[in-house]
Amino acid sequence: MKHHYYPILFYFAGSGLLGYAMGFALKKILKWMLIIVGFLAGMFFVGVQLLQRYVSAVNWDRLGNDTSTQMQHWVSNADITNLHGLFHTLGIPVSGGLGLGFLAGFVKTRHREIRGMLEKAAK
Repeated sequence: MKHHYYPILFYFAGSGLLGYAMGFALKKILKWMLIIVGFLAGMFFVGVQLLQRYVSAVNWDRLGNDTSTQMQHWVSNADITNLHGLFHTLGIPVSGGLGLGFLAGFVKTRHREIRGMLEKAAK
């Protein structure tokens, strides 16, 4: 008797592991990017406050509108049209395992980090 479900399970499990690694890595990268962006935004705000001493006034409305317009421009130009083609090419077992693994790696890793920190503190 030939088991023709083994390749499908292999693809699903392998892509799930790969998706978990991708989700975990993306979570760590986003965490550090948010820290760096927050630091830079804070430094920018402090710099603007210091410049306000020497410059007559800062037009906060114009600064806010220009920043909002630039962010909307960047978001509207993001190209995500290739995702459909990628998942269509990979097939259901690979894209399903990749999606579930990515979700598990991105969302569920927080509990493991806390548990690991508590175990290290108990030693």
